[in-house]
Amino acid sequence: MSDAKLARQIHDTAVSCGFDDCGIIPIGDMDGFESHFRERTKAVPASAFFYEAVGDLAGTKKRFPWARSVVICTFWLGKYRFPASLQGRYAKSFFLSPGNRMCRDIQEGFENFQAWFAQSGIRCEGGGQFGHLSIGPLRYAAVMAGLGIIRKNNFLYTEKGSFVELVGYVIDRECELYHTHNLKPCAEKCTLCQRSCPSGALKGPNTMNPLECVSFLTTFGKGALPPGMKDGCCGTWICGCDSCQDACPYNRAHDWTDGEAYPGLEALESELSPEKLQQQPDEFLQTRVIPYTSYHVMPDEPDTLRRCAARSVRNQSCG
Repeated sequence: MSDAKLARQIHDTAVSCGFDDCGIIPIGDMDGFESHFRERTKAVPASAFFYEAVGDLAGTKKRFPWARSVVICTFWLGKYRFPASLQGRYAKSFFLSPGNRMCRDIQEGFENFQAWFAQSGIRCEGGGQFGHLSIGPLRYAAVMAGLGIIRKNNFLYTEKGSFVELVGYVIDRECELYHTHNLKPCAEKCTLCQRSCPSGALKGPNTMNPLECVSFLTTFGKGALPPGMKDGCCGTWICGCDSCQDACPYNRAHDWTDGEAYPGLEALESELSPEKLQQQPDEFLQTRVIPYTSYHVMPDEPDTLRRCAARSVRNQSCG
């Protein structure tokens, strides 16, 4: 039997610990993802290799046989302002992410949330930066919980837009908390996100080749381009890519000059121009810049940043 009181306690605790919202679904609600996943890989067969490396996305129940519910929490990155000089070069979803651990206040809040589970005698796993590896498909879980919808660019949107971090947990208690929203679907004829994708990775509505995505190429792809792809396909991006999200009408209302300062980022801004980044020593990149990449560039990969910075300079001059 679902425990409504416990569900409300979990939600209220999540909000008090710094999350914007929290939904809870029975773990059986994750079952439908498998057919969705098969359709996705069938549409773009080349993506199968990428998803195999990510992990067993469809195996949440198998991997956590003791789990009874999925707790999915949202954290809105738009509470912070983002320097204009970094836009179009560094992805906001990395540099403002609570997962990059550069904001200790956020981390303490998340740690308090997990501590509350332990103190309440609730078994819990998840909450890591790579949420898909830890419990399963977080965007799908958020949709099932009624926290938002997935738009044509594949991102989850809440009432505040798509710049939302998702953090998921599985627990050993049965409870549920579904939400309702007033989000309108994408206009049938809208192709703004697809047309704005610099590399053409968005092949159609809700269809993409992750191995061609600029966000992948500038991070896990180590700055290397697949055969036949030219430098210009990456635009001026150095780490990540926000092009499809920035082009979306459902994100345009937000003013990134407004909000709190993200810890240390504005002091670092002057050192992050692509011209300067190419010249920075390894130690600077490893200790000052790479931590903001939310584990998408590793400490032993400073050359990835230099390679992408050099490309950014070339593409800027061509523009």
